[in-house]
Amino acid sequence: MYRFPKVSRMVVVALMAAGLQSAYAQMPRSSDFGMTYTQERSKFVGSADSEYFYLRGATLDYNMQLWHGLGVAASGTGLAGTNLQTNIDIHHIQALVGPRYTYNLGHITPTAWNRKGGFFVEAKVGYTFATKGLYPVNGIVLPTASSLTYQGGAGINFHIYHRFDLRLIEADYVITKLPNGGTNQQNTLRFASGLNFHFGL
Repeated sequence: MYRFPKVSRMVVVALMAAGLQSAYAQMPRSSDFGMTYTQERSKFVGSADSEYFYLRGATLDYNMQLWHGLGVAASGTGLAGTNLQTNIDIHHIQALVGPRYTYNLGHITPTAWNRKGGFFVEAKVGYTFATKGLYPVNGIVLPTASSLTYQGGAGINFHIYHRFDLRLIEADYVITKLPNGGTNQQNTLRFASGLNFHFGL
């Protein structure tokens, strides 16, 4: 069987890679940058069913659509609650990344006049850094902790002007694994709303 010389094989591979890169560069892509006010509902371990508390803060997220609405999203969230049960402060910082599917309503032109908004669903994974709170570990209560975090949810954007959208609502289910003296898992609901800026097509 005839075998290509090593140099020829390298040239073919290089040409194929260049072709794929060129095709990818020519694909129409768009992205979004969101800024939202965020509120998370949680519950103390062992407390009554009605004894919930809220962490409030802000989220910045960026999403790049790569192919037919499917893209990659990354977000950073800061949340805080003060004087919980009269003397507990909780501060969380989260960094998450994962796939997002966006369905845009209407077509966005270079001047964005025809854009109507859209909705998205996503799933993310990342880390939570608890920079303040009470976290029991092996009989010792620590003031800080960190854990893996999982988040799944959806949101709706409504076009308001040029490339600006109003993020009417974003709802997420969040699972963290911070130590709590019990299950060492927190299942929380998160709601957010704010602004979204759309780039590209």
